[in-house]
Amino acid sequence: MNDKTAPQYSALALIYGHLMRSIDYKDWAEYLLEIAAGLEADEYRALELAAGAGELSRFLSNKFSDYVATDYSVNMLKLIREPVKIVCCDMTSLPFKNKFNFIFSTFDSINYLLHKEKLKMLFAEVKRCLDVPGIFTFDVSLEPNSIKHAKYLNRKGKFGKIKYSQKSYYDKKEKIHYNNFEIIMEDGTKYYEEHRQRIYTIEEYLEAIDGSGLYVENCFDAFTFDDVKPDSERAQFILKKKSC
Repeated sequence: MNDKTAPQYSALALIYGHLMRSIDYKDWAEYLLEIAAGLEADEYRALELAAGAGELSRFLSNKFSDYVATDYSVNMLKLIREPVKIVCCDMTSLPFKNKFNFIFSTFDSINYLLHKEKLKMLFAEVKRCLDVPGIFTFDVSLEPNSIKHAKYLNRKGKFGKIKYSQKSYYDKKEKIHYNNFEIIMEDGTKYYEEHRQRIYTIEEYLEAIDGSGLYVENCFDAFTFDDVKPDSERAQFILKKKSC
């Protein structure tokens, strides 16, 4: 059988969608809209970072006067079916000159930035693209989540005629959560992909934000409006841009 190091098309993206099918994206979208409502703006212009296959844009795009979905993977963006603007780019180097008053990233995509310098680059780019008033919100996975759930992500199955397996483990010393995927196509071709996420502490995020021109208005236990706690599995940051 032929082995490949990366899919030539969106097989892996389809598998992601299959694995995430239990997520209630409608409720997630409503949570984000509640956060956006804090702007009390006449016009909402949204920029989604790491939009993936557009699961949230299905519920959000018609709520904004302008909506741009971005992702580093062109194969993921090709799966978006909503009539939104799509841009393939790195979230740490955004190609926009115009301003948005609601910028967001979901599903711990920020954890894919493996070094604090990358976090600082992201915050600098968001500051440049964020209007005043404006909100930048993102969720992150915290260490209790990796410790509790890593073993449950070791799984295998089929999607149509495609076989897949996922191996997940958390290196507590390195603070890296690994997810390794193997995809076997109908013709026996194998694809491999390794995902690595840095599991930062809340304090490390605060250090990276400091000096960026942004400030933390709130940090919630994700999907709630309660303050984040030491045992929270995920956190939702609400950032705003300093006026001077």
